[in-house]
Amino acid sequence: MKKNIKSWLILSSCFLLLIISVIFFIQSRQETQQDQQSITLTDVGFDTSITFQAQCSQEDFAKYTKILKQVFRENNKRFDQYHAYKGINNIYTINHEAGSHPVSVDDTTMDCIRLALQIHEICPKFDISYGNVMDVWHTYREEGIKRNDEGKDGQLPSNTEIQTALCHGGTDKIQINGNQIAFTDPDMMIDLGGIAKGYTTQLAKKALNKAGLHNGFINAGGNVVLLGPKPDGSNWTIGIQDPDSQNSVVSFETNENKTIVTSGDYQRYYTVNGKRYAHIIDPDTGYPASQCRSVTVITNDSGKADGLSTSLFCLDYEQGKALAKKEGIQAIWIFDKDHSPDETPDLKTKKYNIYMTKQIKNKVKLVTN
Repeated sequence: MKKNIKSWLILSSCFLLLIISVIFFIQSRQETQQDQQSITLTDVGFDTSITFQAQCSQEDFAKYTKILKQVFRENNKRFDQYHAYKGINNIYTINHEAGSHPVSVDDTTMDCIRLALQIHEICPKFDISYGNVMDVWHTYREEGIKRNDEGKDGQLPSNTEIQTALCHGGTDKIQINGNQIAFTDPDMMIDLGGIAKGYTTQLAKKALNKAGLHNGFINAGGNVVLLGPKPDGSNWTIGIQDPDSQNSVVSFETNENKTIVTSGDYQRYYTVNGKRYAHIIDPDTGYPASQCRSVTVITNDSGKADGLSTSLFCLDYEQGKALAKKEGIQAIWIFDKDHSPDETPDLKTKKYNIYMTKQIKNKVKLVTN
């Protein structure tokens, strides 16, 4: 009898150890499955890489990545001004046909165009109607980048080319009726390059949130969108790039659901006689803006932030501060020391003077000197 009891106790102990081991294994596997996942995509358009990070299972991350790819690829076709695609009236279609007859577009394309026109009302420096000017600079910039890579100088468009292109701009030449768009100038072109990427990143956030993802971030070439808070409750730390290197010069901390968009002269540029010519064009002059090295906008909507960061890049510092205050957005400006405002900077390094709106001064820190 005692022997049977002893055997039962041994078997029971072994069974209990087995149960504990199984529970530990399941918990460990669940923890592993919920690890931080990350991927960088280079094949979804917009001429940039897309970094996506979230804490979830590998199976869920694959599902979320598929959603992200679909949103970016579809919108890359919508907002492409250089290529036509079967079955869709995109920006290329508009630019080639809206001067002769109204062109019907889908809700998403029209919504982005309307948002762009709303931002133009806020700040005329953001103007999608000067597509001809953008096109002239795009041609010279692409060739200039190739020449720079070969150790040669790029070339500038002639003032005649610029002035001719400027003649075909003006939002008053854009007519919208429902989902139809037409131009009163047959030679007019629009360019959504200053807003399309941010707008698309916001759509991707909405799609991922709807699918059940509420943590992580998307970084679409300087357009950072937080998908939700960190699972551990700590702050997000977002680096603002040094205009002359791949490192961060300052960082911004937040635990809020924000979008952080930067426009800078280092993103797509070429040089002529040692001078840098960036991709952001001032519609008043027809030439690249050069007020600062970069400006970062922090707000709740990536599309609006994209348009306003472009606007602020074309404004001088005092005008930019006034616009930021009026629109209730936060901003960070980086200037070369020898081209900065007279005002005392909030932060400074050996090369830069850095200014910011007062509401975020305690959230921004130097990363490098």
